[in-house]
Amino acid sequence: MLYKTLSAAVYGIDANIIQVEVDCSGIKCDQDRFHTVGLPDAAVRESRDRVRAALKNCGYDIPPTQITINLAPADIKKEGSGFDLPMALGIVGAYGGLTKKEISDCLFVGELSLDGGVRGVRGALPIAIEARGRKISRMVVPEANAKEAAMVGGVDVYPVRSPLDVIHFLNSGNGIAPIKADASPHEPTRRRGPRAQLPRHPPGTTDRRQSL
Repeated sequence: MLYKTLSAAVYGIDANIIQVEVDCSGIKCDQDRFHTVGLPDAAVRESRDRVRAALKNCGYDIPPTQITINLAPADIKKEGSGFDLPMALGIVGAYGGLTKKEISDCLFVGELSLDGGVRGVRGALPIAIEARGRKISRMVVPEANAKEAAMVGGVDVYPVRSPLDVIHFLNSGNGIAPIKADASPHEPTRRRGPRAQLPRHPPGTTDRRQSL
């Protein structure tokens, strides 16, 4: 199944909107195979390990399947760790963990720590400016970047500390309030429940591996 989210790439004081496309093949493998394409730099390629560990420690087990992530447009170089959060959301969405089929009005940036936290990234201000210019009405950013991004009017900025905060927000529509530039970021409550087993195969796929 394919799932798409929006993020951004920063170049100095400029930013470009990037579509993060996540495809999970549904073919069971001996181990999960995680590939990122679309001119990623080393930090972006290393995101597979951060994303896998962060989701596991948030209670989501990724089935051992082929996962391909495309950062579009492919002719723009992608740098930094800010794509971790949209990648993780795309994986959860591809396996049916998000209620919405697509999220076209919200942009996501954030580096993931191995324990499931969301760390700050550089370039929140130019990303917010570009989001406003592209008429993207909402931004989900690390708590550390919230005040910087909120300086740009016309975009609602939601501070988060964990992918769990974002998943709950997207599925329920509440749990996080947007902030103003002169306000303290809202501190969402991290919710940890029983480990959630993602569906072993996206809808409409089968396990092609035969038993010996």
